[in-house]
Amino acid sequence: MLPDTLIFSRRGFLQSLAVAGLAASLPSFLTETVMAQQAKGITPGFKDDRILVVIQLGGGNDGLNAVIPHGDDSYYRLRKNIAVEKKDMHRLSDDVALNGGMTAFKDLFDKGELSILQGVGYPNPNRSHFRSMEIWHTGTDADRYSKTGWIGRYFDNACAGTPNPLAGVNIGREMPQSFASARGMGVSFDEPKNFGWAGQGRATREAFNAVNHTAEDHGEHRTIDFLRHVTATAMASSDRVLRASATNRKPVEYPNSRLSTQLRTVATLIAGGLPTRIYYTSMSGFDTHSNQLNQHANLLRQFTEAAAAFNADLKAIGVADRVQILCFSEFGRRVEENASRGTDHGTAGPMFMLGAGIKPGIHGTAASLTDLDEGDLKHTQDFRAVYAEVLQRWLGTDPKLVLDKEWQLPGVLA
Repeated sequence: MLPDTLIFSRRGFLQSLAVAGLAASLPSFLTETVMAQQAKGITPGFKDDRILVVIQLGGGNDGLNAVIPHGDDSYYRLRKNIAVEKKDMHRLSDDVALNGGMTAFKDLFDKGELSILQGVGYPNPNRSHFRSMEIWHTGTDADRYSKTGWIGRYFDNACAGTPNPLAGVNIGREMPQSFASARGMGVSFDEPKNFGWAGQGRATREAFNAVNHTAEDHGEHRTIDFLRHVTATAMASSDRVLRASATNRKPVEYPNSRLSTQLRTVATLIAGGLPTRIYYTSMSGFDTHSNQLNQHANLLRQFTEAAAAFNADLKAIGVADRVQILCFSEFGRRVEENASRGTDHGTAGPMFMLGAGIKPGIHGTAASLTDLDEGDLKHTQDFRAVYAEVLQRWLGTDPKLVLDKEWQLPGVLA
C-alpha cells in the first residue's frame, strides 16, 4: 500500500496533471526512448531536417480580391461595388494582379520568392466553414470522414522510430485536426512559457518523483509505469520547448499582429534547435460578408507582412534553405457580390507558397468567371495534389501512404 501522502488513482493523477497542450495526446507518450530522441534532436522519417510551416487563413479568403483577374471584364461587372480599383492593385501580368494590401507579397514575387496557385479546391465543395476545413485538414473526399489528419497520417506512415511529441507544433490553444494521428505526435500551445508542468495540489514534480521512487517497493508496477512514462515525456517535451524559446538572437522587425507573434515564436523555436519539422499557425477574420473592400485589404496586409517578416527572419537565422511555407483557406467566396457589399461562402481560391524549394511565379489555370457552378467557381486544381507534391518533393515520402491514391503533381516545387 502506498503512503497516505501518495494515495490517489491513476485517473485522479492524470486529471490533476496538466501539461498545456498535451492532454489529448498523453497516452501515446509511453517510452523513455522518446526522451532520448528529443535530447539528440532525432526525428526519423524527415528528409534532410526540412521544415514545413503551414499558415491557415480561417473564414474563407476571397481569392478574387486577393489574386485579381483584372484582365477579365466579368470581374468588374459582377463586383460593381467591391472590385479593387486598378490604382489599388499590384499588376503581375496582363491577367493577374495582387490586392494593394499585399505589397509584401508583390516584393517577394518580384524577387522570385513567391508561388501563387490558382483555382484550388475540391469536387462537390461544401460551404460550411467547419466541414470544408475538416476536408482540408483530413485530405479526404467531400463524402468521406476521417479520424486522422493528413499531417497526422504522415507522422503515422512515414516517420520511423518511437513517436516524438515535438515532431509537430501548433501555435494556438487547440490542436488542428490535420495533426490527428494514431501515434500521438504533435503538441499545441499559444506561448512557449505556457507549455510546461502545471501540476496542482499533490500532483507536483516532487509527488511524481516520490511515486516513481516507491513503485517497485509496493508492487504498483503497471499503474506507476504508465504514469511515469506519461509524465516524464511531457516534462522532457516542455523543458525542451522552454530552452528553445529562450534562445538569444538578433531581432527581426515584425508588424504588430497575432499571426506575426505566432510566426516570430516559430522562428525562435527553429533558431533554438527544437526538433520540430512541421509547424502550424493560423489567422482568422476572412469571413467577409459585409463591407468587405477595405476590411479584406487590411487582412491581406496583416497576413502578407507577417509571412514576409518570417521569411526575412529565417534568412537572418540562416535556415531559409530548410523551411517551406504553405498558405491556404478553407474556401473562396462567391463570384458576385452580395447586397451588403461583401461576399458569401464560395468554393475555389488561391494558395500561396514561399520559402525553400518552390518554383516562383503563377501556376495553374484561373477559374472561369462565366462558366460557373450555381454562381460559384469551378476548381481547376485539387488541393490534395498540392499536398502530394509537398509530401513527395519536400518531405520525401510516398504521397499514396498519406492520401490513399496517386495525384498528378501540379509542378509548384523544384
